[in-house]
Amino acid sequence: MNPRKNNFDLVRLFAACLVIYSHSFTLLAMPDRPVMWITPGGLGVYIFFAVSGFLIAQSWDADPHLLRYLTRRALRIFPGLAVCVLLCVLVLGPAMTKLSPMEYFTHPLLRQYLGNIALHISYELPGVFSSNPYPRAVNGSLWTLPVEFSLYLLVALLGLAFRANRWAWLGAFVLFAAGCIFWAYLNPPMVIFYAMDTRHIAISGIYFVAGACFHKFGLTRYFSTSSVVAALVLLMCLVAWPVVERLASWILLPWAVLGFGLARSDKLMSLVKSGDYSYGVYIYAFPIQQTILSLFPGIQQPTFLLYSLAATFVAAALSWHLIEKPALGFKPRRIPSHQEAIATIPPVPEKIS
Repeated sequence: MNPRKNNFDLVRLFAACLVIYSHSFTLLAMPDRPVMWITPGGLGVYIFFAVSGFLIAQSWDADPHLLRYLTRRALRIFPGLAVCVLLCVLVLGPAMTKLSPMEYFTHPLLRQYLGNIALHISYELPGVFSSNPYPRAVNGSLWTLPVEFSLYLLVALLGLAFRANRWAWLGAFVLFAAGCIFWAYLNPPMVIFYAMDTRHIAISGIYFVAGACFHKFGLTRYFSTSSVVAALVLLMCLVAWPVVERLASWILLPWAVLGFGLARSDKLMSLVKSGDYSYGVYIYAFPIQQTILSLFPGIQQPTFLLYSLAATFVAAALSWHLIEKPALGFKPRRIPSHQEAIATIPPVPEKIS
């Protein structure tokens, strides 16, 4: 799907801004302000996962080739992430650490932080942000990336094992729902795999799987402005019953998000015509916010939010135009089958005698 034919770039950018807004409270050690049953940052994360599930399932169906699929996913995630991690290690860290250069560059935490490039998430650089209100965490947003990539692998697994059958996806939704209700939502002890809290695979993944089901069952044909508004209104009406609201959000949130995302609005699309900055906003916001807090202790939340948005958008624009967009130019293209190639050949005109 051509991203310029819909509002998904804008939806993802809005979700990333929700995360920045939420962190503008968290990083000041202030209580976050909930939206319905969740914080704005959590809502932004779930929006990301719902959109991703819809689009990634669609991508697999368009070209169910494992190597090309994984190459596309890797080119979207790793080039931008690698540059962000290296900038934190080689530029931000030495500038902000309280340690000497020798202590900093020989510290084992530095090597651990480099593991973020391989999605083995680590949050601390030696001596960096140790005096901040939310101390030591350099990029707390990265936890979602291994969860996201795990779900990419799920798409490939269902595609290879069940040919991406829609009933297999419905079964996955049921399993994820059971995992949330009977395990993850009960706050059990963490089960760590590859430095990842596996509870988040269920909690965030349910929205990814729901988005994929919307595609597989063709539910987009029922989208309309009135249905999107109805989904949002129903979610807000359930605010008095947070447990029910949370369960209903598995369907209502993707419905509203995907319905709006698939709508076409030239005015809205013009807001993001310069590029898809959402990923850059997401991965750069946290270290930029921590840097602002370190440089301007005592800054007020509205000013902090304004500075954070301005600096992050600059970093995201540079990331998109210098790193992400060029990397996506290497995405492998699907080779048409023999029958498809023949179908594209125009018929030979009849000879007029």
